[in-house]
Amino acid sequence: MDITIVGLGIRLPDQVTRETERALAACNEVLFVDTAIPARAWLEGLCPRVTDLYAESYRERGLRTSAYRHMAARTLQAALERAPVAFAMQGHPLVYAYAPALIRDLAPLLGLSVQVLPGISSMDCLFADLGLDPCAAGLQLYEATDLLLRRRPLQPDVPLLVWQVGTVETRLHTEATSRPERFERFTAHLLRFYPPTHEVVAYFAAPFPLFPPRIERFPLGDLPAHAASLHPGVTLLVPAVGERPVADLDLLAVVDDPCHLARLTGPG
Repeated sequence: MDITIVGLGIRLPDQVTRETERALAACNEVLFVDTAIPARAWLEGLCPRVTDLYAESYRERGLRTSAYRHMAARTLQAALERAPVAFAMQGHPLVYAYAPALIRDLAPLLGLSVQVLPGISSMDCLFADLGLDPCAAGLQLYEATDLLLRRRPLQPDVPLLVWQVGTVETRLHTEATSRPERFERFTAHLLRFYPPTHEVVAYFAAPFPLFPPRIERFPLGDLPAHAASLHPGVTLLVPAVGERPVADLDLLAVVDDPCHLARLTGPG
């Protein structure tokens, strides 16, 4: 395999899978995007050549998409010169990550083979830390800016996860702290579907072992006042307002009926 795209989980190295560790050890170079302090040293223990793409890709007020294209180009070039290589990033490599998608799509055009190995994402950590079961009432998943651009309608009876809240309304990269004004349009859209007193949760998965996650609860109407703590790594959970009543009473009457099961299964 010329290129292996891997996820390093949220807490390095505790959440790195054995599969990923074996793949990294087999590479001639690992190009990585992970701001965790131990990332480089840990990767250097597996591979003789390690390149930090975060430091060389992002520019203050530069387009994030330009950074992602740079990451992809550097990885493809490395694979052409000294395959096998790996592109490694925090979390899951295909969960709200554009650079891995570019690598995966462009590699075959250059005659390069590519595989993707999964990693633990912040969403997986959120399920555990907040006790959220995505199958209980379903789950809505949206990226913050896309939610506004498309004015997506929301279902208040289904829990909502909003990704990248801290980057809402721009595709430019910055290290600056957000002002309350940044979240006014975003909050106004949510208030079309939820009452201002409805409690929401700003969640940031713990990036280091022994550190707790950051969980901040506040009324939806107060969201702009929490601007300083809503950095790009924060995911917003908007719990369901209430439970949708059962509409198909005929189906409800037979879901526990063995005779109904017999009609659905077995020889025709």
